[in-house]
Amino acid sequence: MSTGSTSFKTIVATAIATAFAGALVTWIGGWLPALWESIKGATAWAWEMLTYPIVVPAVILVVLALPWLVLGAAWIKSLVAKKSSRPATVAPAEPPLGEIELQLLRFLARADGRYVGFEDAADHLHSSRLLLERACNVLYGRDLIETHRDVLHGPQIGLSREGRELVIKEGFLLGRDSRN
Repeated sequence: MSTGSTSFKTIVATAIATAFAGALVTWIGGWLPALWESIKGATAWAWEMLTYPIVVPAVILVVLALPWLVLGAAWIKSLVAKKSSRPATVAPAEPPLGEIELQLLRFLARADGRYVGFEDAADHLHSSRLLLERACNVLYGRDLIETHRDVLHGPQIGLSREGRELVIKEGFLLGRDSRN
């Protein structure tokens, strides 16, 4: 025999494997329709049980639904009551700025948008650090100044957007003060 021809044993083994695979597919194929019918029957039975007609008097339905209706009405009433009971919020008027705060704003206005060292501001205003810190806290609380930490020069302060608007409005840049 030549090396390229198929041996008799290989042909027999292939025929047996093919016959076995065909039988298996036919057997499974025969069960699939029966399995599908069983699934359909079980689903139909479950749906029939879930939708079984029961006669319930309307009084029982009202009694069962009444607590939910009362809870819903109470919830809606509480929402309406919250909206109507809110007092008009009037922001309390801020006290006017003190003299040291105004001096600090004038000094920062003359700095023309640059950050100023905390020590320089204290020296220029001839103020103690404690008074200047308090003034900075007041101005920072009103969003009129911003702080910056410089590695070389230490803490620095400058005008915020609101602070710039205030010093322009008050005329601190031109040397005139509308409060005087």
